[in-house]
Amino acid sequence: MVASRRDDEIALQILHLRDTTDLTAEQIGRRVGKTRSAVLGIVKRIRDEPIAPCECQRPKNRDGGMPPRWWSR
Repeated sequence: MVASRRDDEIALQILHLRDTTDLTAEQIGRRVGKTRSAVLGIVKRIRDEPIAPCECQRPKNRDGGMPPRWWSR
């Protein structure tokens, strides 16, 4: 199944909440409309996904300097 833009936004929100708050998976799930198990599954699938090589053409774009929640702007 191919993830939709909405699926990607939810996954990014989950990662943001996990990395910047002390919320549990259950609390994160309530905020994004998912169950605790769904949150844990999303995090596991992302963690286990092989890292794709950077396809950036400009060297200055490879510095990993995206601001938090860049996808929501």
